[in-house]
Amino acid sequence: MAAKLNQKLDEAQREELTRRALAAEAPKNLAAEFSVTPAYVAVLKARGVAKLREENGGVLPDESSFQTGNRRLTKAQREEVTRRVLAGEKSPGLAREFGVSRAYVSLLKNMALKPEQFSSHEKLTKKLTATEIEEFHKILSTTTPTDHDFRPHSEKWSLEYGAQLAQKLFKKSPSRRSLGEIVTPYVPKRGSFRFGRPQPPKPHHINQLSAEFANDPDFVAYYLSPICQQIAQREYEMALADYEKRFAAADEREAAAEARLAAIQQGSRVEPPGKRTGKHALGKGSPFTAPKRRKKR
Repeated sequence: MAAKLNQKLDEAQREELTRRALAAEAPKNLAAEFSVTPAYVAVLKARGVAKLREENGGVLPDESSFQTGNRRLTKAQREEVTRRVLAGEKSPGLAREFGVSRAYVSLLKNMALKPEQFSSHEKLTKKLTATEIEEFHKILSTTTPTDHDFRPHSEKWSLEYGAQLAQKLFKKSPSRRSLGEIVTPYVPKRGSFRFGRPQPPKPHHINQLSAEFANDPDFVAYYLSPICQQIAQREYEMALADYEKRFAAADEREAAAEARLAAIQQGSRVEPPGKRTGKHALGKGSPFTAPKRRKKR
């Protein structure tokens, strides 16, 4: 016959149960050992936490350990766990030995293997003040990203360049929403797409590269080498040949039509709208005269 749950415990048993619950032992195992419910274990644990907080003047140094079920480890213990888990020991055994969860052991392992994923990101500072926004607009309207040596060099503003400018001027990182409200009026709008005649490549310079590629010595050496210049020239020749084959004739016809229209407008007087011309000039009435109403018979 199963033992009766929630049987009355004496003072020593309650203290033992509370101590082990605060040591992060599993409530289910404690409940089975003392023949009580897990809810009763949770009640004793909460009372123990409250008592410790009262004894320490309302402050509990390791309060987070009671809330999460993990015992707070010292720096030496964390280093020991990390060293042993990287050496091949199993997470469950280390978790039981140090009184923490297996997830915490895995976290220490990942923090050692991939520290870049756990680096703290810089928090966004407060939004720009009215004076700073006014100065921001003034600089955006009178300069280009190239004037500030933002790489890769460009004559057109974008949100990325706007973020770099805010960091350079005010040492702030405004939110993307507020940045968009300020920079968007200075970002050129996308017009109707049209294939244009390819332009010859410019001589390669390191300022044409983004910061990521500019910091790579091997790529910079390749980009500035004669072979890369020859490849760019060859790509330009191929693009020009393709343009001549597909779009040059249509562009020439359109340019010729525009030239004829301009010549006609310059050589003859432009008639006002609605005026009869040619064989219709001798007709009576006006093109805007309302039609006559026929009499009913």
